[in-house]
Amino acid sequence: MPYSDSLGPQPRGSDTTARIPLATLHKRIQDEMLSLVMLASEVQIALGPTLAAATSIPPSVQRSLQAIDRLQQTFDDLQRVMGHLADQSGDETVEIAPLSDVIRLRHLCHKLFDDIDAPFALSETDSGNIAWF
Repeated sequence: MPYSDSLGPQPRGSDTTARIPLATLHKRIQDEMLSLVMLASEVQIALGPTLAAATSIPPSVQRSLQAIDRLQQTFDDLQRVMGHLADQSGDETVEIAPLSDVIRLRHLCHKLFDDIDAPFALSETDSGNIAWF
């Protein structure tokens, strides 16, 4: 259930515009960014054995691997910024609908905007296909 301006959670379709406290949104974005930090780390760990078996690594591949490390470090810094912004947000709120419209991943909208405590889990049918490079 989305948040509404100072009235607490409101059912979908209610007359009030659904809003979420900025502090809550910042914390949820911070959580998602931290998940991406861990995912980038897992990618590096998964690539380790492949790279160890390689006899030579072209410079372009080395740059790509460095980009994964930079991606991890950038997400880590940005998640810290989100935590700081959450502490500075006060009682400000933001309308959910415009934000929800620009996000393409349904599960991300659910995790950011729904009034839930339980984590969102994709079912096998929702998870989609693996897009190999």
